[in-house]
Amino acid sequence: MKKIFYYLICAVLLFSSCNEKWGEYYGSSKSEEQLDITLVEYFNAHPEYSKFFDMLKKTGLDKELGKDQQITVWAVNNDSMNISGITDNDTLRMQYHINHLPFLRTDLKTGLRIRSLNGIYFQITQKHDSVFANASRIMKSVKLKDGVVHEISALMKSRINIYDYLKNLDNSYSIIRDSIFKYNVERFDRTNSTPIGVDKTGNTVYDSIFYVYNPIFETVKFDSEFQQFTVFLPSNTVINNCFETLKTIYAKMGKTVAKSDSTIAFQWIKQAMFYNGELTDFSVRDINSAYGRIWRTTVQEIDINNPEYMSNGRVYKIQKVKIPNNVIISRIKSLVEYWEYQDKVYPDPEDLYTFKGVKGNPSIYVADATPKPAVMPNYVVMNVPGDATVENELSVEFPPLEKYFSAEDGKNHVRVMQVPTGEYNLYMGFWSSSHPYINIYFNGAIIKSNIKASDSSPWNYDRVTETDKDLNPVNGVAKWDGLGGLIGVVTVDGDGMASFKIKVEYVGPAAIGTKKTLDIYHWALKPTTNNY
Repeated sequence: MKKIFYYLICAVLLFSSCNEKWGEYYGSSKSEEQLDITLVEYFNAHPEYSKFFDMLKKTGLDKELGKDQQITVWAVNNDSMNISGITDNDTLRMQYHINHLPFLRTDLKTGLRIRSLNGIYFQITQKHDSVFANASRIMKSVKLKDGVVHEISALMKSRINIYDYLKNLDNSYSIIRDSIFKYNVERFDRTNSTPIGVDKTGNTVYDSIFYVYNPIFETVKFDSEFQQFTVFLPSNTVINNCFETLKTIYAKMGKTVAKSDSTIAFQWIKQAMFYNGELTDFSVRDINSAYGRIWRTTVQEIDINNPEYMSNGRVYKIQKVKIPNNVIISRIKSLVEYWEYQDKVYPDPEDLYTFKGVKGNPSIYVADATPKPAVMPNYVVMNVPGDATVENELSVEFPPLEKYFSAEDGKNHVRVMQVPTGEYNLYMGFWSSSHPYINIYFNGAIIKSNIKASDSSPWNYDRVTETDKDLNPVNGVAKWDGLGGLIGVVTVDGDGMASFKIKVEYVGPAAIGTKKTLDIYHWALKPTTNNY
């Protein structure tokens, strides 16, 4: 008899445990009060929600509570209604506080997005021991016969879609707003349009439905409520400041910002502003946009403390934006023969080029004809002669020079060029015919030694690596206006803009009879991916 009693106790305990698990699985929870009454009966019995319930009646939404369905109502008490600022006819805002299906407290997990009756989603977030619908804290939850009521701390404001937010930006954001929405195209939605007859020519007549298409949607469908995005938004001021900075940088390189440069820069801004998902962690150095553009958090600036919460993501305001060097600068290139245009020439001590071991005077001369005589008829190189009978260093060291024409005296001049600081690939070219072995230094550090510059590929002038044909594949000419031979990776140190010096040093003859001489044509810098 004792055994039977013991087994009965175990069975009762087991069945009781199963009931708890069963109830938990199917939605029962100790975090909700459970009442055997309807939603309408609940609100009639709780005067603390009378103003909220009255607003449901004024907007006709009380009828939703009486239907044969399960819904969730996100209610506020009278004090919260008093400070909500809602008007009597704000049906959309009240619809935002009702959704189909009963969401119990246990269903409310971080990241859950709930579609309200007005078609706009709100988001659930768990913080410590509290749960929030958007920014409103859930104070109390009640499970009823036909749904659930969650009391929240403040009446929510319906969040708008990123598409609508951007489209309705004021004129202080007109540059980015107009550039995005000028591509909008209205398209006929045949699938969802209803045929209503046939015209005289036999064509079907539709009760037509149209939708808006934008090419950006191919990568980021930021009008969708079923995906989440993050947008970094630049104002007109931020964009204009960005381009003013770009003009300053170009001026120091002796260049002007061309229309093609502006197009590249603005395209980068638009492609760097859209991100998949909601971004909240900005501790990482590089963030990849939906277009594969890199946003470097140590360089670019956004207001991370004041995001705009959208129904399908977040918008952060940009405070400062910089076009990365490796995006806007394809290459920086200069010819060594520009030496002859300086105001003071060798052997003046103020000469910009530093020569060692020179026998006679350095000179500039025509070596060969180019493939594009209309642009540049000849390859012009610098010759630095040395004495083969003397065991001494033969070298030339020079800064980057920019050639310009002066209207005052009608002559060409040069000035020392500055470039954006950072990492580059250094390329050079020579008149390779019978050229000796050489070493190349950058700001005093050797970059590449024992270069056999007599090899025509890649050292003869600028005939390889991104030639004119590569850059202009339709009308380009092969082996013209390229980068030349790769010397190696160099770094221009500093902050902002800086200059540098390249040194070419004679090592030894490439073959018997090779003269002790240097014949240098050009140098070129191409930003690496690290040069931001």
